[in-house]
Amino acid sequence: MKFAYILLLVLLLLVDILTFTEIASMVRQPSDLKVAIGLGLLLVLVVANFFVIRFSLNKLKA
Repeated sequence: MKFAYILLLVLLLLVDILTFTEIASMVRQPSDLKVAIGLGLLLVLVVANFFVIRFSLNKLKA
């Protein structure tokens, strides 16, 4: 059971790397809209990571 949550955290790390690369390319664009979308996606990524990591750590402790 705990293996599933560890696998979830490893997959989260992989998704974070790929997503952050995409967000960084959006923030470098000259368009203000692309920069705003990139920063919004970065905020969504941080919030999603918080909840997934918190959920996984709670399940690992149980």
